[in-house]
Amino acid sequence: MPEKPVKPLRKTKPAVIAVDDNVVKNKGRSFPVVAIGGSAGAFASFKLFFTHMSAESGMAFVIIIHLDPNHKGHVADLIKTFTVMPVIEAADGMQLEENKVYVIPANKDMGLHNRRLLLLNPTMPNGYRQPIDYFLQSLADDQWNRAVGIIFSGMGSDGETGVRMIKEKLGMVMVQDPQTAQYNSMPLAAISTNLVDYVLSPEEMPVKLIQYMNHPVLAEEASEHVRQAIQNSNAIQKILMLLRSHTGHDFSLYKKSTITRRIDRRIAYHQIADYATYVTFLRENPQETDVLFNELLIGVTKFFRDSAAFDSLKKRLNLLMKDKKSNEPVRIWVAGCSTGEEAYSIAMLLMESLDEIEKNDWPKLQIFATDLDAEAIDHARAGYYYDNIAADVSPERLGKYFIKNEHTYQVRKELREMIVFAQHNLIKDAPFTRLDLLCCRNVMIYLTTELQRKIIPVFHYAINPKGLMFMGPAETIGGFTDMFTSVDPKWKIYERKGSNVSAGKMIDFPFNVARQLPAQAVKADDMDKIIIKRSVADTFNKILLEHHTPAAVLVNDRGDILYSNGKTGRFLELPHGEAIMNIHRMAREELRYVIGNVIHRARGQKEPVVVDDIKLKEERQIRLVSLKASVLEDTGLQGLVLLVFDDKGLLKRKKKARAGGEQKDVAVEELEKELVYTKQQLNSTIEQMETSVEELKSTNEELQSTNEELQSTNEESLTTKEEMQSLNEELMTINMQYQAKTDELTRINNDMKNLLDSTEIGTIFLDNNLDILRYTPQVRKLFNLIPTDIGRPILHVVSNFDNSNIEDDINEVIEKLVVKELEVKTKNDEWYRVRIMPYRTLDNFISGAVITFTLITQYKELEQNLQLLRKYADNFVDILEVPIAVTDQMLKITHANAAFLQLTKLHAEEAMQKPVIALLNNYFKNEKQIGLFNSIVGTDDQEIVELEFDNGLYRFTVSQLKGPDRSDSKQFVVTLIKSS
Repeated sequence: MPEKPVKPLRKTKPAVIAVDDNVVKNKGRSFPVVAIGGSAGAFASFKLFFTHMSAESGMAFVIIIHLDPNHKGHVADLIKTFTVMPVIEAADGMQLEENKVYVIPANKDMGLHNRRLLLLNPTMPNGYRQPIDYFLQSLADDQWNRAVGIIFSGMGSDGETGVRMIKEKLGMVMVQDPQTAQYNSMPLAAISTNLVDYVLSPEEMPVKLIQYMNHPVLAEEASEHVRQAIQNSNAIQKILMLLRSHTGHDFSLYKKSTITRRIDRRIAYHQIADYATYVTFLRENPQETDVLFNELLIGVTKFFRDSAAFDSLKKRLNLLMKDKKSNEPVRIWVAGCSTGEEAYSIAMLLMESLDEIEKNDWPKLQIFATDLDAEAIDHARAGYYYDNIAADVSPERLGKYFIKNEHTYQVRKELREMIVFAQHNLIKDAPFTRLDLLCCRNVMIYLTTELQRKIIPVFHYAINPKGLMFMGPAETIGGFTDMFTSVDPKWKIYERKGSNVSAGKMIDFPFNVARQLPAQAVKADDMDKIIIKRSVADTFNKILLEHHTPAAVLVNDRGDILYSNGKTGRFLELPHGEAIMNIHRMAREELRYVIGNVIHRARGQKEPVVVDDIKLKEERQIRLVSLKASVLEDTGLQGLVLLVFDDKGLLKRKKKARAGGEQKDVAVEELEKELVYTKQQLNSTIEQMETSVEELKSTNEELQSTNEELQSTNEESLTTKEEMQSLNEELMTINMQYQAKTDELTRINNDMKNLLDSTEIGTIFLDNNLDILRYTPQVRKLFNLIPTDIGRPILHVVSNFDNSNIEDDINEVIEKLVVKELEVKTKNDEWYRVRIMPYRTLDNFISGAVITFTLITQYKELEQNLQLLRKYADNFVDILEVPIAVTDQMLKITHANAAFLQLTKLHAEEAMQKPVIALLNNYFKNEKQIGLFNSIVGTDDQEIVELEFDNGLYRFTVSQLKGPDRSDSKQFVVTLIKSS
């Protein structure tokens, strides 16, 4: 989220802003168009904004507000109370004018074309409509850098996609501070794009808006002299240098117009005077370099962008899938995938194509999605998108490929696992190969024509014959019609030709090498030799003649010997083992370090370097040699080094011995010379090694993979080594994802272990074969388990239960998907409640069983005591001669003594669970007694009712039993006492 700018000064009369008239007044025909989106709860924000906005701002304002389709009110009349500008409800075809406010009508979608408002009938249900996104997208396409989007309070995520489109077209975006919004869902969704310029309260926005749009770098009326003063090439190069040193990415091959316009946005944002000042600002604020880097990487996409293009692509994919054999790979590369919408769109098309093929014939799908922006890749990997994607994805696809959350949609697991996301530099890194489809949309338009000419042959090399390339509607393949055939000119779908013309044209990719070889396939190892044989032999011979043809060799930057002349056998010799024509391997030991030193110095100084009097031992004699290294600049030889060996002959010995002192001085002098030379050689070697290490750290991996890709340049010479290289790239990417998944799994396992341990409930996890997968420590009291028992069947483990066999119960749970509960007793007289449940995976598959053991010994003891007490109470009732029955809360008999059974002439089994009312009603003599009985039964009163039986009158009483704490119980006592 951008840093919140300093609040501007406010006037007591907010309708007027202290802005210079020459700045505010728009003198040209072009003027900014400001689209303001919000929900019905944003009227307070509209009021604060327009009461602080000047009536002569030189802008047109369009209000897009969420309204009920049946809304009958006049929003325009309400907005009129906030501003002195004319407020108009938009009509179809209405031309925009500056210093006016336009309001969208109810139940309409609205777009913009050539500054005319166009009204459309809604095509989506009210719950799926995104009117703010729809208008912002058309505004971006129509007005480009003169477009401004403002998001106010509202529910949902409408406006999030529109913000992306505005920023792609170099527009500006403001969002209401969520802390000041009545509903912060829409502001938060817009801020989450990381593309918002200002996050402000509504009353702060007008000042910043006017200052931004009238900055000299954006104002169209600025003179050419002013723009030349602002945009000087040195400042641009300095900015690119700072970007490269801070981020490691070089934007020098991006279109200069794109670079300068993005920089203009940042200069206007900070209200900086010119580019030179902005360079200083970048150096003092490293965080601004990151913001500028993200500005340059703005990757705007959405699901099924240009839906007609994806419909055309789907037809081609259907044909491609039908031609593939069972388990044959279908490889797809989505380059510049941004936040992943395009990659998931293609994955959905592939899944739909599979539905038309027999499952046994399905090919193997491999989708690689790459982008330079690491944050965008993380977003794509997560697979979470706001619910405004419902405007671009059909309800059928949403239900099939996404999981609906509260305000977001999550990509389903089966769709997510089809795609491998990875960070990748399209300019530097080696491409994915053997592709059936390469999707690179809206990427090439940001690159220079020179770079496009280098990338297109690489794309041709990476795609299989008859494979497809899918580009954006504003992109072309340039003059490479010999590589691709257009199968859909409107939506830029191309088919790769089977020719091999790309081999010679991509020989300098990804390095900035100007030369190009003839269009034919050659091996990388033979490149330098071909150059020498075809193009530089004459030049080389001319140079040798000028130097009296001494012994000399021509080497490249790696030290490979490209050409030799004269008798070099005294200085070079073949190495042991494999014969490698490299100067560093073939040079004699006395020359090896000297040669590395002079080559390094010659390249660094850009001038010839000479080393005299190098001593070579030849048996008992010493030969003196001078070595000269020169970096060549002749056409066709740029960067190569010419090493010339000057043989000065054998060192002659003196016939007469020198005096002792003089001989000693000569020896000291020679040792000092050798020491000085050794120091120079050591310093040069250290410097060379330090430089080489720094360079190799950043380029070694890319160079190695690129060289391996370029070693074979035609289709017939593809080898297993190339296939392994491509697989290695895929595995490295997948390994990064697996590493993240492993860390996540470790955290989840730790959480699970602590959760199971904290419950103090014994738990065993079994698979479908009843093998032990995991258990908690509490289970060791019940089973004789040790850690090595994991993976063994539970039936092989001795338990501490008394004659308990739960094998059948577990199998029944797995087969019938039921839950079973048992009570078992251990040999230590402890009781456990055993609960057996099916083990369900996240995909709702049954993969075994889960058994939990809960200690219930105390409860069983209480149950036994309760049964004893109940039996004691029943025996006490039985010895009484008074007829007594005990009932439950429904007045059904649970126990009756012998006197009661004798009175009713029933057996104990006949009386149990019978309603006492229905039973006694059979003995009433008249209806009056029945009515009186029913009026008393079920009340809290204990009034006495006399009931007449065959053997006389009985007094009937119903009493509710009381617990020890005098609380009501669930039982009643019915007594029948014979009247005297």
